[in-house]
Amino acid sequence: MLFWACSTNKPEGYRVSQALRENTYPFLAMIMLKDRRMTVVGRLEGLIQPDDLINQLTFIMDANQTYLVSERLEREERNQTQVLRQQQDEAYLASLRADQEKERKKREEREQKRRKEEEVKQQQLAEERRRRNLQEEKERKLECLPPEPSPDDPDSVKIIFKLPNDSRVERRFHFSQSLTVIHDFLFSLKESPEKFQIEANFPRRVLPCIPSEERPNPPTLQEAGLSHTEVLFVQDLTDE
Repeated sequence: MLFWACSTNKPEGYRVSQALRENTYPFLAMIMLKDRRMTVVGRLEGLIQPDDLINQLTFIMDANQTYLVSERLEREERNQTQVLRQQQDEAYLASLRADQEKERKKREEREQKRRKEEEVKQQQLAEERRRRNLQEEKERKLECLPPEPSPDDPDSVKIIFKLPNDSRVERRFHFSQSLTVIHDFLFSLKESPEKFQIEANFPRRVLPCIPSEERPNPPTLQEAGLSHTEVLFVQDLTDE
């Protein structure tokens, strides 16, 4: 229940007075929600004793009790319906958020899988390119090798190479040739590791076959102290 009063000298009071059309003052109107609209159900005009006022107000309320009860029930029903709808909306939103989260995780998983597959593919392509380039380099080294000296050549060196896979390879070289030729020959072999060094046993030492800043021109076989027959060991450095 709401009690509201205002003077007709005020703009708001004047507007209400024009709507209710009272005849004299003081004026009291009882307004209630009836048939889903605000309706004047009682009008009290002029001076009236307190007891009479209470009796008339009570009579008006009793006369409209059915409407009041009906409106209260409808209001409670509307409130319950609103609460139920709100609960349903919240449940729907929670389900929607859960579905969206599942879909987001699925998208992330698909994207991670795609990136992983792409990464593996790129690694495979890179490995294929590396192997292809390596094979082409082996073929170039093989084509550039000088001819093998004959066994009758007094300046030839017979070298037996022991490879990391326990296999042996034999070839002749010329004393005047650079140690780089030995390295290129081994590099051109299919069974040789990609990266290696060549070691002599007596005395034990690593032969400087590859040009470096300290030694841009590797020594010849003769300068390296090799004899007419040598056994050299190929040390695999691929994983280092």
